[in-house]
Amino acid sequence: MLKVFFADAADGAPVPAELRGLTSGAQSGPPGIRRTLVMEGLGERLRIEVTAVGKGRTQLHLWREPLPEPVQLGPEPVTAVPPADGLTQREREVALLVADGLRSREVAERLGIASQTVKSHLKTIFDKLGVRNRVELARRLVQH
Repeated sequence: MLKVFFADAADGAPVPAELRGLTSGAQSGPPGIRRTLVMEGLGERLRIEVTAVGKGRTQLHLWREPLPEPVQLGPEPVTAVPPADGLTQREREVALLVADGLRSREVAERLGIASQTVKSHLKTIFDKLGVRNRVELARRLVQH
Protein backbone atom coordinates (compact mmCIF):
# COMPACT_ATOMS: atom_id res chain seq x y z
CA MET A 1 0.00 0.00 0.00
CA LEU A 2 2.79 2.43 0.87
CA LYS A 3 4.60 1.81 -2.44
CA VAL A 4 1.99 3.94 -4.23
CA PHE A 5 3.08 6.98 -2.20
CA PHE A 6 6.66 6.04 -1.27
CA ALA A 7 8.59 4.66 -4.26
CA ASP A 8 11.32 3.13 -2.08
CA ALA A 9 8.89 1.30 0.25
CA ALA A 10 9.50 -2.45 0.32
CA ASP A 11 9.66 -5.29 2.83
CA GLY A 12 12.83 -4.89 4.88
CA ALA A 13 13.51 -1.37 3.55
CA PRO A 14 13.96 1.53 5.99
CA VAL A 15 10.78 3.36 6.93
CA PRO A 16 10.33 6.50 4.80
CA ALA A 17 11.56 9.69 6.49
CA GLU A 18 8.04 11.20 6.59
CA LEU A 19 6.79 8.23 8.63
CA ARG A 20 9.81 8.28 10.94
CA GLY A 21 9.07 11.94 11.69
CA LEU A 22 5.41 11.16 12.29
CA THR A 23 6.33 8.33 14.68
CA SER A 24 8.87 10.48 16.53
CA GLY A 25 6.27 13.22 16.92
CA ALA A 26 3.76 10.80 18.45
CA GLN A 27 6.35 9.26 20.77
CA SER A 28 7.43 12.68 22.05
CA GLY A 29 4.28 12.95 24.17
CA PRO A 30 2.35 10.73 26.56
CA PRO A 31 0.57 7.55 25.39
CA GLY A 32 -2.50 8.37 23.32
CA ILE A 33 -0.84 11.20 21.38
CA ARG A 34 -1.68 10.95 17.69
CA ARG A 35 -0.02 12.42 14.64
CA THR A 36 -1.56 12.37 11.16
CA LEU A 37 -0.20 12.66 7.63
CA VAL A 38 -2.51 12.94 4.61
CA MET A 39 -1.10 12.45 1.12
CA GLU A 40 -2.75 12.56 -2.28
CA GLY A 41 -1.52 11.04 -5.50
CA LEU A 42 -2.47 8.81 -8.43
CA GLY A 43 -6.17 9.44 -7.92
CA GLU A 44 -6.29 8.42 -4.27
CA ARG A 45 -5.77 9.77 -0.79
CA LEU A 46 -3.69 8.04 1.89
CA ARG A 47 -4.24 8.98 5.52
CA ILE A 48 -1.62 7.73 7.96
CA GLU A 49 -2.23 8.10 11.67
CA VAL A 50 0.33 7.14 14.30
CA THR A 51 -0.70 6.69 17.94
CA ALA A 52 1.80 6.51 20.81
CA VAL A 53 1.01 3.46 22.94
CA GLY A 54 3.88 3.90 25.43
CA LYS A 55 7.40 2.57 25.98
CA GLY A 56 8.56 3.87 22.59
CA ARG A 57 5.91 1.87 20.71
CA THR A 58 3.36 3.20 18.24
CA GLN A 59 0.36 1.92 16.33
CA LEU A 60 0.09 2.78 12.66
CA HIS A 61 -3.33 3.17 11.01
CA LEU A 62 -3.71 3.55 7.25
CA TRP A 63 -6.78 4.55 5.23
CA ARG A 64 -6.95 4.69 1.44
CA GLU A 65 -9.80 6.21 -0.50
CA PRO A 66 -10.23 7.28 -4.10
CA LEU A 67 -10.19 10.97 -4.82
CA PRO A 68 -13.32 12.30 -6.49
CA GLU A 69 -12.70 12.98 -10.15
CA PRO A 70 -13.19 16.56 -11.33
CA VAL A 71 -16.19 17.00 -13.61
CA GLN A 72 -16.11 19.79 -16.18
CA LEU A 73 -19.47 21.60 -16.10
CA GLY A 74 -18.26 24.92 -17.41
CA PRO A 75 -15.11 26.97 -17.15
CA GLU A 76 -14.36 25.74 -13.57
CA PRO A 77 -14.01 22.03 -12.62
CA VAL A 78 -16.48 20.78 -10.00
CA THR A 79 -15.77 17.90 -7.62
CA ALA A 80 -17.78 14.74 -8.29
CA VAL A 81 -20.29 13.22 -5.89
CA PRO A 82 -18.77 11.78 -2.66
CA PRO A 83 -18.42 8.02 -2.08
CA ALA A 84 -21.49 5.77 -2.40
CA ASP A 85 -22.07 5.71 1.39
CA GLY A 86 -23.43 9.27 1.09
CA LEU A 87 -21.26 10.69 3.88
CA THR A 88 -19.87 14.19 3.57
CA GLN A 89 -16.13 14.67 4.00
CA ARG A 90 -16.61 15.89 7.59
CA GLU A 91 -18.95 12.99 8.42
CA ARG A 92 -16.36 10.57 7.04
CA GLU A 93 -13.65 12.17 9.24
CA VAL A 94 -15.88 11.88 12.31
CA ALA A 95 -16.84 8.29 11.47
CA LEU A 96 -13.21 7.19 11.03
CA LEU A 97 -12.13 8.76 14.31
CA VAL A 98 -15.09 7.29 16.22
CA ALA A 99 -14.50 3.88 14.64
CA ASP A 100 -10.89 4.15 15.83
CA GLY A 101 -12.17 4.39 19.42
CA LEU A 102 -12.12 8.13 20.11
CA ARG A 103 -14.83 9.61 22.33
CA SER A 104 -16.96 12.49 21.06
CA ARG A 105 -14.95 14.99 23.10
CA GLU A 106 -11.66 13.69 21.64
CA VAL A 107 -13.04 13.83 18.10
CA ALA A 108 -14.22 17.39 18.73
CA GLU A 109 -10.78 18.45 19.97
CA ARG A 110 -9.05 16.77 17.03
CA LEU A 111 -11.31 18.42 14.44
CA GLY A 112 -11.69 21.77 16.21
CA ILE A 113 -15.47 21.51 16.51
CA ALA A 114 -17.94 21.34 19.41
CA SER A 115 -18.68 18.01 21.07
CA GLN A 116 -22.38 18.54 20.33
CA THR A 117 -21.52 18.91 16.63
CA VAL A 118 -19.79 15.53 16.73
CA LYS A 119 -22.91 14.00 18.30
CA SER A 120 -25.05 15.60 15.60
CA HIS A 121 -22.76 14.20 12.88
CA LEU A 122 -22.93 10.77 14.51
CA LYS A 123 -26.72 10.75 14.41
CA THR A 124 -26.62 11.58 10.70
CA ILE A 125 -23.88 9.00 10.06
CA PHE A 126 -25.84 6.28 11.88
CA ASP A 127 -28.94 7.13 9.82
CA LYS A 128 -27.08 7.18 6.50
CA LEU A 129 -25.21 3.92 7.14
CA GLY A 130 -28.09 2.13 8.87
CA VAL A 131 -26.17 1.42 12.07
CA ARG A 132 -27.31 1.86 15.68
CA ASN A 133 -24.07 2.41 17.62
CA ARG A 134 -20.33 2.97 17.46
CA VAL A 135 -19.50 -0.75 17.36
CA GLU A 136 -21.74 -1.30 14.34
CA LEU A 137 -20.20 1.80 12.74
CA ALA A 138 -16.68 0.41 13.19
CA ARG A 139 -17.71 -2.95 11.73
CA ARG A 140 -19.38 -1.24 8.79
CA LEU A 141 -16.29 0.85 8.01
CA VAL A 142 -14.01 -2.21 8.17
CA GLN A 143 -16.14 -3.84 5.45
CA HIS A 144 -15.45 -0.97 3.03
